[in-house]
Amino acid sequence: MTTERHHPAPAEFKQLIGQISSRRYFILAVLFAAAVFFVGLGSRQLAGGDEPRVAGIAAGILISGNWTEPRLNDRPFLEKPPLYFWADALAMEIFGRTDFAAKLPSAIAAFLGAIAVFFLARGLGMSGFGALLAAVLLSTSAQYWNYGRKCMVDIFLAVFVAFAMGAFWQLCRSEKIKNSMFWFGCFFLSLGGAVLSKGLVGLAIPGSALFFYLVVNELCLEKKIILKYWLYLFCGALLSFIPAALWLGALNEHSGYEAVRTVVWTNNFGRFIGSHAEHVEPFWYYLKKIPEELQPWTVLLPFALWFNIRRLGREKNAPALFLLCWLAIPYLLLMFAAGKRQVYLLPLYPAEILLIANLLDQLYCDKLKLPVRWDYVRPLTKIVAGVFAGALIIGGLFFNGIAAAGQPGVLNIAPVLMVAAGAVAVYCLRRKLAGRTALWLLIGLAVTYISIDTVVRPLKNWRNSYYALFEYCGRQLKTGKKLYLYKPIERESGAALFYLGCNYPQFDFRTAAGPETLVLTNNVYSESFLKAGFEKIAEFRIQGRTYWIMDHE
Repeated sequence: MTTERHHPAPAEFKQLIGQISSRRYFILAVLFAAAVFFVGLGSRQLAGGDEPRVAGIAAGILISGNWTEPRLNDRPFLEKPPLYFWADALAMEIFGRTDFAAKLPSAIAAFLGAIAVFFLARGLGMSGFGALLAAVLLSTSAQYWNYGRKCMVDIFLAVFVAFAMGAFWQLCRSEKIKNSMFWFGCFFLSLGGAVLSKGLVGLAIPGSALFFYLVVNELCLEKKIILKYWLYLFCGALLSFIPAALWLGALNEHSGYEAVRTVVWTNNFGRFIGSHAEHVEPFWYYLKKIPEELQPWTVLLPFALWFNIRRLGREKNAPALFLLCWLAIPYLLLMFAAGKRQVYLLPLYPAEILLIANLLDQLYCDKLKLPVRWDYVRPLTKIVAGVFAGALIIGGLFFNGIAAAGQPGVLNIAPVLMVAAGAVAVYCLRRKLAGRTALWLLIGLAVTYISIDTVVRPLKNWRNSYYALFEYCGRQLKTGKKLYLYKPIERESGAALFYLGCNYPQFDFRTAAGPETLVLTNNVYSESFLKAGFEKIAEFRIQGRTYWIMDHE
């Protein structure tokens, strides 16, 4: 049986970590998160199924002035509460109806989520180095980063859940009444934001995690009932309904009881039990998605779970219990829900990242007893850093080649910065400058993510974006044509409203078509239009669907 021995970390690395203040770690976290979420945010058009729909709903709010009932192509859209749509409409009011404005609320939320994780890591007892790792790893988790640069509602839910969990942790450790009032306000307002972003699941995820945390903490760790913690939880949960209740009251006055019933029952309980069938998947759906979660840091998660479970069992460690409850309990809850999508797991990513950061913080800050000599870990760390630096150079050259293929003669700045960061990191690594190596690798990591969204995605965007289609329709409208949509799906209606700034009626064959009639239709309906005297004047293929622009002869 192997005996654990405590071996000191390399003196220079330990000294480096100790020399950097928490404030500097925080500044690095802010700069890194700001770079990966804001730089080049408007470089690609809206794409996919969700972005055009969400942007269209927000544009509809701004154009119509109806902030009470979200609508899509002049029809009520009550699948989700309106907080994200309001934020999106406000961004469009300030910056115009642009791709940048449509994605800005997501970027702000994701940025604030990374900063919240930094502070929560500090509150859980991690060093400034561990908190920086938490912010960087969350910002570079593929799905969190992806949805932080997309016009989608789910990032709001994830960030409000992180705010609520962090506020509750600080609330339970506040001794002064003034601090307790502040953190309690943050707690119930964060829960309220989560509910107003995605419905009751915004309360179910943090509420279930905190309920089980308190039960286990008081039965196994504290060995006593702490009444004020339960009062914080239940009072916060009740107060969290106030924002949603105010909106539902206004909705009832504006649209009546049926609209409220659709919001409360159909789009909350109905989705959970399966009576409102959408994205219905089997119980084990999320289990088979585990390898895809948290990329590229998934490989670290099993070790982090082992470490924190072991720490909970041996040390009765409250932070480990808090993070494990945050991850495990909502995970089981989501597995029982009928509607499932991988993006629904996004609120659990901060918990997974904090579990990983806790392990790495203990390891690299010389707080963890290892069964092997640190001398073996040190060269391995250097090898990983060298491989990453080389990947930056190769990846930068590859991305620049992609950019050059799409725009001949243009040298894209982001891939060039990747190559420069990799080269400088290699130089610092050879000179044994650990701090500078880490800094340049951090810069290279940020630029890599920026390059993906500013170089690779825009070149492929034409396959998934409706921009070219509705730009063509816009030119036709300037000639006096009248545009109709024929049996549009939600993304088509949303894109039309976002790019053209107007609701367009659906075409009806029973209505006589005049010589100025222009119809956007899927090609599967083309035969009916050809028989009715229409001719095709343009064709577009987007997301595997072929669209025809039909003009009446």
